Amino acid sequence: MIAHLPDSPEKEIQKKNVAIVLVSPKNPGNVGAVARAIKNMGFEDLRIVNPGPGTWLDAIRMACGAENLLEKAKISSCLKETLEDIQWVIGTTARKRRYHKNLLSPRGMAEDVAQISQKNKIAFLFGSEKYGLSTEEIGYCHQVVTIPTQKKFSSLNLSQAVMIITWELSQVNSSWFPPQKNLATQKEFQNFFTQLEKVLLDIQFLSANNANHMMFVLKNILQEKALTSREIKILRGIIRQTRRALKLTSEC
Repeated sequence: MIAHLPDSPEKEIQKKNVAIVLVSPKNPGNVGAVARAIKNMGFEDLRIVNPGPGTWLDAIRMACGAENLLEKAKISSCLKETLEDIQWVIGTTARKRRYHKNLLSPRGMAEDVAQISQKNKIAFLFGSEKYGLSTEEIGYCHQVVTIPTQKKFSSLNLSQAVMIITWELSQVNSSWFPPQKNLATQKEFQNFFTQLEKVLLDIQFLSANNANHMMFVLKNILQEKALTSREIKILRGIIRQTRRALKLTSEC
């Protein structure tokens, strides 16, 4: 007799570990529509950075049953603070970016994100309706996603973009995900880069003319490695020891 092993349960994205972050949204109605879209797809963590002026009554009207997500949304004036507890950041854009040449499609990134979400918090960044994400905001991102559209008319409504991304994430079902590691949080990662930039300025590898460009390049190189908290601590230890060896006295 052949013993039949039970089928492995299908694994899905851990929706509790996914945050939808709206950066500088200008239209309260769009914010409400986003709340409705993410609740439709089973997500709950809504974060809003530097919202534009306007009555939140418009947001409530457009939420249509998702008012509770607006009530508990995390509102901040600073993207860096909003992302402190996040370990993997994905930006959305309608155009190629200088520092992120490989743009993923929503479907192309969905399974990888579902895997990462098993042990880590993930944030999707959506920029303002008119300008999208700035270069500085893209600098926080490990990956960048673009939604394929007609080249002559690529602009999507904010809630439409959110719905497409969250729908693709919701479709992932896999019988097996490879083991995942706990990645460094954005707070740990940004503290490391502050420390790294200081020492590179002190040894004159960076100058006032090239510091921003070179730090973007270095961020991209290291973000692709998906560093853990332990790995960040090792790198920070190397920097501290380097400072001692070079007798650099400025704080770091």
